[in-house]
Amino acid sequence: MLITFSGLDGAGKSTLIERLKTSLETQNKRVTVFHMNDHVGVYAYLRALRDWITRNPSSLNGPPLLEPASDLLGRASTQIAGRRRFSRMLGGIRNFVLWNRPIRRCLYPVDLLIFLCYRLYVEKIKKQVLIMDRYFYDTLVDVSDGKNWRCVRLLWLLTPRPSLPVFLDISPEESYARKGEYTVEYLRRRWVAYQKVFTWTEPSLVLTKEDLNKAARALEKMVSERMAAA
Repeated sequence: MLITFSGLDGAGKSTLIERLKTSLETQNKRVTVFHMNDHVGVYAYLRALRDWITRNPSSLNGPPLLEPASDLLGRASTQIAGRRRFSRMLGGIRNFVLWNRPIRRCLYPVDLLIFLCYRLYVEKIKKQVLIMDRYFYDTLVDVSDGKNWRCVRLLWLLTPRPSLPVFLDISPEESYARKGEYTVEYLRRRWVAYQKVFTWTEPSLVLTKEDLNKAARALEKMVSERMAAA
């Protein structure tokens, strides 16, 4: 079973995912949670590579040599500068991929293939429920420009349908008040794109943050119904 959560930052995705995961595990269901930005796709791999290099600076060094202290200090300084340049370069590539819509549209099918491998392993081999914190629907919002919906619609048609796609709908103003990372204008454009994408995605469960406990109960009920019908 594949359950996906989409919505603006601050909508409550992480909270509801944790509650759902706990609820399923109390029913002896095994659960795997992936975050779209951290685990799936080219962007996630670039980020992971950058973080790995940052945590393991020796990965860019040669074998240790017996050298005078002054030479070691000079070498260490050069290596640190080199690692910083390399990390900045990876960060630049990541940001370029992240914010360049044409490139992300081209990479979308590649990311889909990567995800299908993950899904096969988790759902079919490990027999676990797969929960996605963000999904390709969020990526469609990322690559939309608010005008050319044909391309976005085509990518949507290629996207595997979740067993239960959940959309957490909050206003741009609420998102800004909770996170404050992006402008209200930017968040409003994303909100409009979410509304468009989720007119195509049926059936879906639309939740709001007005009553988190009520939303969690509605979600658990829907999941139970889908599992019983499977």
